[in-house]
Amino acid sequence: MLWLRSRGWSLPLPGCPWRAWTGIPCPTCFLTRSVMASLHGDLGEALELHVFGPPSLAGLAWIGWRQGVRGHSLPELTPRRARLLGLVVAALLIYWLMRLWGWLTLGCPQPI
Repeated sequence: MLWLRSRGWSLPLPGCPWRAWTGIPCPTCFLTRSVMASLHGDLGEALELHVFGPPSLAGLAWIGWRQGVRGHSLPELTPRRARLLGLVVAALLIYWLMRLWGWLTLGCPQPI
């Protein structure tokens, strides 16, 4: 879907239910837009929208390469990989809290 959207196709994607319900963006709000900006080569906008956008795109590309080109399945979730995944989730939550603090207390502009 991201590839089609990057080519100008208008696809109906659902909005964030958390944001619609509470008015507060969730930890992954603007991540899709950041990935889209990355696909268009606009790294500045991608990082402004969500810092995790370009790394997410790189991760998705790596998974696609492993499965499509090399024919490998997804790697097994070992304890080491589970810790790494936990660190990524913790970093995402810390980043989200920093963004909320900036939006709510400092008056930093929030992407639309």
